[in-house]
Amino acid sequence: MNERDEKGIKNIIKHIVQINHYVSTINSLEEFGDSSLVVDAVIFNLLQIGEIVRNKVSLQIKEENLTIPWRKIYGLRNRLIHDYDNILMDIVYETIIEDLPKLLIDLRDLLK
Repeated sequence: MNERDEKGIKNIIKHIVQINHYVSTINSLEEFGDSSLVVDAVIFNLLQIGEIVRNKVSLQIKEENLTIPWRKIYGLRNRLIHDYDNILMDIVYETIIEDLPKLLIDLRDLLK
């Protein structure tokens, strides 16, 4: 893994950890949706993750690690940025609760 890929993956991990911090006191979709500060902070970090996947992680790393849903990550970024007024909070919350923990493990394993 080259230095740029390593830095990109470490930055994705940093954003996931930040999201986890923001939602650490959130216990439900309703609580999540009711906190505009948390929603905005989470969405910002998801956007950053998508940008890093698109621009800072090489095609080689993506092709060598097909279990990581690189295309879906960037696809979520596109949905968030281009259709911001119609974001479905249940999908964002589900992503945080169900998908980010596995992604965090996979990315940390990738750095080993």
